[in-house]
Amino acid sequence: MIARIGGDRFKVIRGRGRPDPSSFPPLPPEFNGWIYLDSEAPDRLHYFNYMGERVPFCGNATRVVGYLLLGGRDGETHVLASGPKRVRVRGEWVGIELPVRAALRADHAVMRMEGVEHFVMPVRNVLAYHLKALYDSVEKAGLRYHINIYEPVGDAIFVRTWEYGHPREALGCATGTLSSAAHFIITKGMHRVRTRVLSGDEGVVSGDGEIFILWNRLRLDGVLEPLAPPH
Repeated sequence: MIARIGGDRFKVIRGRGRPDPSSFPPLPPEFNGWIYLDSEAPDRLHYFNYMGERVPFCGNATRVVGYLLLGGRDGETHVLASGPKRVRVRGEWVGIELPVRAALRADHAVMRMEGVEHFVMPVRNVLAYHLKALYDSVEKAGLRYHINIYEPVGDAIFVRTWEYGHPREALGCATGTLSSAAHFIITKGMHRVRTRVLSGDEGVVSGDGEIFILWNRLRLDGVLEPLAPPH
């Protein structure tokens, strides 16, 4: 099965017990990683990125697990991903709710969520901005932040993200999008904003200054097949 949400694309596989990445099917270059569904613990996130690294929390992957846990029905559930994360489903729209602590500076902010920190900065001409140079300068300072820039464009904010330790810019990142939208909402005194990321995926973020929720459409293709048994 292929899952697409928030600019990310995942290969979803199922098995039983501890995941063995060496048994995973090949990953096409445009994919972000594998989501492994354990029949013994269906509410737990097992996510491995395209570099083969196990990642304890990914907002987009967590939403895929939550949607499948609910069987695609409207409702809410919790997925264990670096602590319990609340996932909501409304039709094809899937939301993730996260508390955010904002440390605001004159020209940027550090937005903290459970298990992840994002450097967020509003800019002009977001598509022309040299994001890699900003990432390199922050990393050189010894800071392990995901880097996000955004700009209001029309009725939405356009967000770009470079995740820490990655060799390429992300086409989308749930926590990066949510962090950028939270910064916009807090600094502008708003409660809701539409979002757009590099992949073209659009979403909506709403919040009260402390708790925020990001909604995106989830698209599933194919059937969920079991891993082939080891030889």
